[in-house]
Formats: sequence, structure tokens, C-alpha cells
Amino acid sequence: MEKLYGHEYMKVGCNCAQSTLLELAETAGLTKEEAMKMACPFGGGCRAGEVCGAVVGALLALGQVCGNTDWEDKETRQKADALAIEFNQKFKAKFGKMTCRDLLGIDTSTPEGKQKFHDNPEYKEKICFPMVDWAAETMKEMLAAQK
Repeated sequence: MEKLYGHEYMKVGCNCAQSTLLELAETAGLTKEEAMKMACPFGGGCRAGEVCGAVVGALLALGQVCGNTDWEDKETRQKADALAIEFNQKFKAKFGKMTCRDLLGIDTSTPEGKQKFHDNPEYKEKICFPMVDWAAETMKEMLAAQK
């Protein structure tokens, strides 16, 4: 699989969650194939217009790097939770909202909203691309600070 950058994955057909996680795959110790599969159902706000896929992709990388592997390891989970909260706050400060339908101004979980999104590439270019790139870069910085 060719190495692209953030939003470039969206240009070739990946969803927002896949694009973000693909950009973070190496950082998170995932193969491109694992990242593609893992993030597949999370585009378009989890296919329901909910939490932005760029956020989900970044948080998947966070969990892979900083998440707990033992349910009794509450300290590790609490550190990952704190980083997730920090990331979410930064995202909201930058973009104002976290839900796909609010960020786009359309609900892509409806047939009409999905058609409007696909008929108007400016949604991806002006809204999604910057969020995917920002989410990937911000999470890279946050994860680098954890090492």
C-alpha cells in the first residue's frame, strides 16, 4: 500500500477514520491493513453522523499506544482517558464541535445527506481534509510526548 498523507487517503477512497488512523499506523504500531480494517466502520460519524471519524481514528491510535491490556490496570486506563479528554477538548476548541452532522451541516447517515456529501466535494476538501490532517498531527504530537 502506497504511503500517503492524512487527507490523501480520503482522496483515494478511504473514509475519515481510516485516513486518520492510516496516518497514525506506524506511530501506533499497526500495519496499514490493520488500520484500514479497524477504522472501516467509523467513517461518517460511525455511520450515524455522530463522533467525527477523524476523532475516532486518532483515539483508536491512542488506545493502541496507551491503552490498558489488563482490566485491573486502572492507572494506565486513567492516563489514556485523560489523553482522550485532552484531545477531545483540543478538537472542540479548534473545530467547535465533534459530531459529523454538526461539523458538516448535513447528516450523512440519511440517503439525502449522503448524496449531498458525495455530490459536493467541497465538504471533504474544506471540512474533512483539515480535520483529518489536524487530528493525525495532534495525536502524533501527544503520543510523542508520552515516550
